Amino acid sequence: MITYWATTQGTYLNNQVSNLFKKIYVKLNFNLYNKTSNILAIDIVDNRAKQELFKIILLELEILILDITELDINISDIEVLNKKILIDLINKSLINFRQIFKLSNVNIKMVRMRSLVPYRRISSEDHLLLQNLLIYLIFGSSGDTTQTYLFPNNKIPVQHVEILLDNLVIQLADLIFYCLINSDSSILVLFRFLKTNKICRNTYVSARSIATFKNNLIWNNYLSYYFQQPRIIYNNRYKVWIFSTKGLHCQYIYAHRENDLETLSNLHIFIIVLLELQDFILPKIQTIFLLIGKVLIYLVRYSITNSLKIVLKSIAIVTRNK
Repeated sequence: MITYWATTQGTYLNNQVSNLFKKIYVKLNFNLYNKTSNILAIDIVDNRAKQELFKIILLELEILILDITELDINISDIEVLNKKILIDLINKSLINFRQIFKLSNVNIKMVRMRSLVPYRRISSEDHLLLQNLLIYLIFGSSGDTTQTYLFPNNKIPVQHVEILLDNLVIQLADLIFYCLINSDSSILVLFRFLKTNKICRNTYVSARSIATFKNNLIWNNYLSYYFQQPRIIYNNRYKVWIFSTKGLHCQYIYAHRENDLETLSNLHIFIIVLLELQDFILPKIQTIFLLIGKVLIYLVRYSITNSLKIVLKSIAIVTRNK
């Protein structure tokens, strides 16, 4: 039986929010290793460090919800301030993480963070990442008038809200560690930090392995942002990360993203044009090759059949003459 999210503010909504956060905290005791082929910045650390960072983000989100409720901020304000709220949430989570792990030697600047590819991607998807989730958690499903997701009559499944919360926590944690890995500090400083705090996975036991991981991570993010992202937007999909008992997984959910097409860069638009050409030309090329293949098969079969007939006739003639 599908359980739906509360439509309006009240005790029922508060209980659902409380139960949802409890459930997420329980999930942090599961296996937190990445089980996909996608590279995450948090892949470099062990479960304990991930768990600590996830808890920090959840705690900051809880504080944020209480602050918004106390300040009596309405839905329109959230829609306008959502990007700033997201940046503030990232900043506070990053500051707390640095304090807990004593990252005084690792220089992370907000100005530099904004130039990073994962930040640009998250910033362009702030309404999907945070806005809808905040509205669900604070105002209930009836507060969402964007119709981003195809759920009729404000009937938002609880599992959908849970997926959005999972996704927010994982993506923010990944961004924070991406900033850490791509800080102005050297690879050796990063290596010492990981080793000193004993949070590095056994796979990365040398500065060279960390440097290799960093290069692969950067390359993967560029591919994702410039080539995969336009396809995802064009197909009205949104990539979400979720917790599971087996580890971290990602999946695609439907999202109304026509408005996001207007914010794409020229390169993104060029990729979409290529996709259009691919959708238009590729089926026709496949049809042509299929026809050519059928013709070749027919000609080969015809040649073989005629050759066999000639051989058999020749054998028959020779046999009669004898």
